[in-house]
Amino acid sequence: MNRHFACFSFIGSLCIAMATSADAKPRTWSSLNGEVTLEGEMIASNDSTVILKRKRSGRLVAVELAELSAKDRAFVSAATTDASADENAQQSPMHTWTSRDGLKLKASIVAYGKKNYTLGKTRGVVTINGKAFSAMDPLHQAVALKVLSKLENQTFNDETDLKRFVSLLAGKPRTYPLEGVLMELASGDQIAVPFFMFSDQDLEVLKTGWESWQQAESSAQDRENLMLRSEAMDYQQSMTQSNEQQADYQRMEMLKLNMLAARTGLTSIWEVQMKPNPGVYGRPFSVMVPADNSKIATQMVLPNYPGYSLIGVRKASR
Repeated sequence: MNRHFACFSFIGSLCIAMATSADAKPRTWSSLNGEVTLEGEMIASNDSTVILKRKRSGRLVAVELAELSAKDRAFVSAATTDASADENAQQSPMHTWTSRDGLKLKASIVAYGKKNYTLGKTRGVVTINGKAFSAMDPLHQAVALKVLSKLENQTFNDETDLKRFVSLLAGKPRTYPLEGVLMELASGDQIAVPFFMFSDQDLEVLKTGWESWQQAESSAQDRENLMLRSEAMDYQQSMTQSNEQQADYQRMEMLKLNMLAARTGLTSIWEVQMKPNPGVYGRPFSVMVPADNSKIATQMVLPNYPGYSLIGVRKASR
């Protein structure tokens, strides 16, 4: 009664959170001849096997239905009576789900989502999502082998097969993006299940919730992008204003320096008088510039006003 069984792929982090709920109801299970008993709670089952969670250790074990007493087989049959195919999982807290392998379990949907599943190797040790394959319990090892067999369309029977496959990756981890749901069992345990492991009928039940989740994610992304664009525009405007203010400040400081230089006799302020050339629309005007002499003052002004010519230059400071 201690053989592990993993025909249903619990993926994501490949961990089942063993947080026992207060509503969990472990019972005593007996072998066919009554010589072996086990205290545990039923987690899931299919036509040939039931998965139990031990009361004391919280570990999962798989037991052949043929090895159980008639009373236990009747209990499993009653507990796994399937709900109608069109039952709405969003309205019913608990729903009986069926995998493509025929495993049935009752659970409610906690969340939809996407998660990467990464196979790699660290110092010669095969890892799955960063955890050593050899450190996983037998159930999760079997689950990992089944998931990877499905993803790679080839059979992985044990860790040796995984090592052989990983060696072909040339040290580069392989990541598989998966989509699925986080489910909560009656025991309070939470499991992550990819969509490709559900039966077609269950996928129809999950379809509406998945589409709603995608729309919500898309709307959230749009809002985030809008916020980022708005922040970028605001930052750009503030930077532009800051630059303009800095330029004005620099011009004012330069003007102060030039005026100070003119007052102390280090330089002079010159008035350069300009007029528009024939055919150019405009009025005569004057430009005040600091310079050592009239020639330099003229050279500073004329290039900035194409289409204008010099009227005259006079010293404006003493």
